[in-house]
Amino acid sequence: MSAEEIAPLEYTPEVERLIRRLSDTERELQRLGAGELDAVVDHASATTIVLKSAQQAILQSEARFRDLINRCPALVCEISPDGRILFANDAGRAILGYRSRTLENAPWWTTVVPDGYRHSAQRLIAEVAHGDVTGFELPLRTHDGAIRWFFVNTANRYDDRGALQMVVVFAVDITERKQAEAAARELAEAQLARSEAEASNKAKTDFLAVMSHELRTPLNAIGGYAELIEMGLRGPVTPAQLEDLRKIRRSQRHLLGLINDIMNFARLETGHVSLEPRDLSVNETLAVLDALTEPQVASKGIRYMRGRCDPGLTAWADEEKTRQILINLVSNAIKFTDHGGEISIDCEADASTVYFHVRDTGRGIPADKLEAIFEPFVQVNKRFTRDEGVGLGLAISRDLARMMHGELTAESMLGAGSHFTLTLPRTKPV
Repeated sequence: MSAEEIAPLEYTPEVERLIRRLSDTERELQRLGAGELDAVVDHASATTIVLKSAQQAILQSEARFRDLINRCPALVCEISPDGRILFANDAGRAILGYRSRTLENAPWWTTVVPDGYRHSAQRLIAEVAHGDVTGFELPLRTHDGAIRWFFVNTANRYDDRGALQMVVVFAVDITERKQAEAAARELAEAQLARSEAEASNKAKTDFLAVMSHELRTPLNAIGGYAELIEMGLRGPVTPAQLEDLRKIRRSQRHLLGLINDIMNFARLETGHVSLEPRDLSVNETLAVLDALTEPQVASKGIRYMRGRCDPGLTAWADEEKTRQILINLVSNAIKFTDHGGEISIDCEADASTVYFHVRDTGRGIPADKLEAIFEPFVQVNKRFTRDEGVGLGLAISRDLARMMHGELTAESMLGAGSHFTLTLPRTKPV
């Protein structure tokens, strides 16, 4: 390039200052001797080495700090004033289920804080900044939408002019602690509810025991005096009066039966029923039913048949409770079987179980009511049973069967009769 092609240098104040500094530097270098110049150069070189060493130490310290933050088993976030996530440590992202750097630049309030907690979280962060609180509990939403609980502390960072630069969030996962606290609360509530239920059951049992005694005493007196009059011990009794006395005694027995059902149910509910299981002869148990049910069967003109079982067949059961169940089943069969109908009771067994079958040709039960009949106070055919009970017999019978490790089931067809099966173990359950 020729001298003619070089553009002339424009002489500006800035160029003038640069030329002046170069001249000053030249004069200073000329003033210094060779030794002093070498010393200056050596000093500059040493300073450069120290500065590089310090810079390296700072970089290493920052790397260790970043590594420590990333490994810290907590969530550490830097949030900009407008709510963007500037930084999130590796452990924190893992806790929230995020990979790589997918949290960076995401909006903190809509990405991590669940709906309904944003306003309270903003308020609490402000309270931490003002020193009103030192930390708070906050739920955060993970990447898959689950909610985890954290104990959160924050710190505000400001620039030289006092403007908010970022909010640093430090959050420790306390989900397991919260779950343990919730479980402890549920356990305490369950224990309290159980204690209250036990107290209520005891009060109910005590009340029913008192009521039973208070009702049984006059009812027994009514029955006793009616029987004395019926026997003629108080003087001659006319046929009409005799029929009235029999009605009185039937009503007295009916009321006693209701009271006994309520008391038995209350005892079952509160666990106050004791069992005395033993090897129970099946044939003897069925034979006892004959005498107990014969008057009822005869009065309704029903045919009653009892099958014979293996004389050596036994069941492991409480004799009184087994008889109570079978009497209830046969009484129900009589109740719902009309004149001319038929009732049968028999048994069978397999290697582990004895089956008692009670069948009738009575009115039957709708299919959708077969389970309901075992519920307390349920009467399927209320129009037929208005004066027959309170619907506890089958509920009590099933509970007693299950207490003896057995079961009570029913099969029926409306208008074609019913089939009840009581199962009991043949031997003592292990």
